[in-house]
Amino acid sequence: MIILALCVIFFMLWTNYKKKEVPHHSSIKSQPALVDNTSTRPASYSTKDFKSVLFETYPDVYKNLNFKQKPTFYVIPGLIQSAAIKYTSPNQGQPGIAYDMDPQGLAIIHHKYLIISAYSKSKTFDSVLWMLDFKTGRFIKTIALNNIDHVGGITYDDDHDRLWVATINQYQRAQVQSLSLKELEKYNIKKQKRPIKFKHGTNLAAPLRTSYLTYHKSKIYVGYFDKIHGGQLFGYRLNKKGLFKKDKYENDLAIPEENWSTYSQIQGISFDRNDILLSESYGDFNSQLLVFRNKLNKPNYNLDLNQADKTIILPPYLEQIIGKDGEIYLLFESATALYRQNPNLVHMDRVIKLKVKYKDGIISEK
Repeated sequence: MIILALCVIFFMLWTNYKKKEVPHHSSIKSQPALVDNTSTRPASYSTKDFKSVLFETYPDVYKNLNFKQKPTFYVIPGLIQSAAIKYTSPNQGQPGIAYDMDPQGLAIIHHKYLIISAYSKSKTFDSVLWMLDFKTGRFIKTIALNNIDHVGGITYDDDHDRLWVATINQYQRAQVQSLSLKELEKYNIKKQKRPIKFKHGTNLAAPLRTSYLTYHKSKIYVGYFDKIHGGQLFGYRLNKKGLFKKDKYENDLAIPEENWSTYSQIQGISFDRNDILLSESYGDFNSQLLVFRNKLNKPNYNLDLNQADKTIILPPYLEQIIGKDGEIYLLFESATALYRQNPNLVHMDRVIKLKVKYKDGIISEK
């Protein structure tokens, strides 16, 4: 009886986590619409087919999309090709075209811009930021960064108009660097033909690397996971100027005030009202959005999977998330050139928004 019960439980978990069978739909035209050498057309589906695939494979996700408020989706630019600066020879340091950009980070600036970070899978081009019009979804421009880092976490400090980007220093340790809104708006890759310059770089005492980060109430929360040590989240309080406090007795490293353990496969974090949202994804199994009541001020509290107050099943390869104004913005990497070769994946070539409501202080679906 015990063996039978375990088999039933395993089957239920497998049903919940296994990949959905993806129905076949005709691909859209491969020739991209371009703005300054960056593709703006969806990489995989027409709008009609994208809706159909979501409806057939993830009906619970589809029913929570907000079709009343436009744009319903944000097409991820640059998946077919992107303007970028060459990192390797030949033509090192010169403008070129990358065909292997992988989206990782997501930020919203004053309901004016939506920013997506991406890196070159082959490391032959510098990483980039793609800037979109938040209200229309229209692609504005590509911003080339002066590194080949994973840029798996970006976040915007609305209080000081500063975009923070997770990077790696020369010692291969975690670092964060920033760009002002003025610098972002002014930059033009076509005219400048070189990467934008970071400001206010800070080396972090922990974690060793940065998988994700977010800004919330004068703090930057930085997280990391690996298969051996699991996941950790660190809280850094910024000073009045919105900058990290450096400890001169610790080689000018920023020292975290707090830390918590987390589930080991976290890709993104966001705060919304009294909730903490974590995106969990690894490999081509279904992703999860984990929702926790914010109890970070309680001693010995950790963001483990079994502590989540709600779990929402999502397509594979979920990356950064943002909870804002009763909606959750979700970025996936499943429509990159590499993953588009897998016919069994839903290729999420758009940022989607889930409409949520609050019940008893916790996010729930519509």
